[in-house]
Amino acid sequence: MITLPHHVEFLSDAWLAEARSFLEREVARRAGQLGDKPISISERFAHAPPHLNFPSDVASWTMSYDGKGVTVAREFNENADLVVDGDYQAALTMAQFVGVLAPGAQGAMFREAETMFGKDAVRVKGALESEAAREMLSLLHDHMGRRTVENPDLAHRAERQGLTARIREMEEQGYTVIERAISPQFADEVRAATLRALLPHQSFSMNWMLYHGREFEQLIQNPLLMTLVDASLGRGAVIASFSSIRKGPGPGVIPIHTDYAHVPEPYPEFAMTGVGVWALEDWRTESGPTWIVPGSHKMHRAPRPGEGHNAAVPIEMPKGSVVYFTHGVWHWQGDRTEPGDRVTLHAHFNRGILRSLEPKKTDVQMLHRNAPRLGEMLGEDDWFDKMSAAGRDYVRFGYMNKLHAFTEKQKRLILEGAP
Repeated sequence: MITLPHHVEFLSDAWLAEARSFLEREVARRAGQLGDKPISISERFAHAPPHLNFPSDVASWTMSYDGKGVTVAREFNENADLVVDGDYQAALTMAQFVGVLAPGAQGAMFREAETMFGKDAVRVKGALESEAAREMLSLLHDHMGRRTVENPDLAHRAERQGLTARIREMEEQGYTVIERAISPQFADEVRAATLRALLPHQSFSMNWMLYHGREFEQLIQNPLLMTLVDASLGRGAVIASFSSIRKGPGPGVIPIHTDYAHVPEPYPEFAMTGVGVWALEDWRTESGPTWIVPGSHKMHRAPRPGEGHNAAVPIEMPKGSVVYFTHGVWHWQGDRTEPGDRVTLHAHFNRGILRSLEPKKTDVQMLHRNAPRLGEMLGEDDWFDKMSAAGRDYVRFGYMNKLHAFTEKQKRLILEGAP
């Protein structure tokens, strides 16, 4: 396992120990509320990452309350009051959701997991009759969600998310598209939140979107997009900028370019940046989508005047999709011929060793209501800007070195595998 001391991998022994500690405190605090009727919850998830060494790669656990105290065990109990089973990676995505007691939040959590993994990826049977027990379980979910890291095995994660071929395409073409990475409902919510945030004098573009609402915190952590970011930029990639663009009818205003400002030519073999552009309505050629020159990243330079347009393709994709381009690929904003506005979110990431366009603003409340992934992209998990009177933060340095090495090893497995 590769984690910082205050983080855990989903359903690992450290995860169980932290869950046990939380439940013991809560049961003691709620003396008299839970009553004396036994309560049990059991979960079982197949296809866990091999490095966790679960028998047959099946992760399971059970919580039992006997009317007086609580126990936490590794075994699965199919006769528990509440039984949850399914795919480990899908369950992990849900386990990292924080805020399930908010109105509508639990339904949104299941909706987005179903969008990414399918209807039967996580199945629930039974229920808890006690309101106090349901509240305690929700608080446990959030407590663990703040501590639960992403599956560090890139090859395993990509396979479970259906992204193995997308990563190979990204390396070959410089970009790839994940269709319907979020639900149409969430796309509508993000679009509405974007239009609320745009000020009259910033009607075309606005930066620092992360700090304009819960929708943006959730969108930028989308686990499918994060897998592409990890595959191109390594772990520890940080937000360079998170901006919105609202574009009405007319010619595109962003000409052909790369996102390698101030990077000397020839560009390096490894990717420095990557951008995920979210379609919050259907993208057609008439919509004025992004245009990309496939394979242009292999030129290792910016386009020259008049170059590249004849080889470009428009990115057409349904609402809720994201196009991710990296490696300094050539691209530009297309002309919009249909009425209305194209509203997009641009999540721009830098390799963790680079500075960012947007200064990072550490908001402890924001970190508290999200999984560790958000802190990672805000630079919380690396050793930069962490020096103290005692010296350098070698704990974070060692952690990130191990994470990088494991990620690169598993990426090689992806690229060396059969197409």
